[in-house]
Amino acid sequence: MTSDQKHVTHLLLVDDDPSMARLLRTIIEGSFGDDFSVKTLTCPKKARAWIEQQRVDVLVTDLEMPEVNGLELLRCAKRWNAFTQVYFITGHSTLDSLTDALELGATDYLVKPLDKDELLELLNHAQRRQRRWRDALAKTLIHKQRRPEPVPQ
Repeated sequence: MTSDQKHVTHLLLVDDDPSMARLLRTIIEGSFGDDFSVKTLTCPKKARAWIEQQRVDVLVTDLEMPEVNGLELLRCAKRWNAFTQVYFITGHSTLDSLTDALELGATDYLVKPLDKDELLELLNHAQRRQRRWRDALAKTLIHKQRRPEPVPQ
């Protein structure tokens, strides 16, 4: 990728409350424009299928949802792409859910009511982190290609 090409961050937003999903999407797209490609789903089962078939750089998900909860989406996302950053949003925080999210590798955990500026700051950080991982991966692959393979003796 040349320096004048822009990398789009693929964000999956999952909340079983359609009005919350619309609000979050509006906030994200209004603040980041084309920097994020936002896919919004209100059905967590469809979200799980989406994660298994599509690239997801950032997952923003409600924690408590029917049938498939946010922790299951986190497990799925990390199984398919270890670089996926997962942000939980919940109105029902418990010590167990907070601990589980941390142990399973969640990037961050927000309790409703959301602070818009805090959410935007976290997503801005997610973009920078995504760039660093992408750059590190590219440099690693380039370095590996340059290194000669050892000759068996």
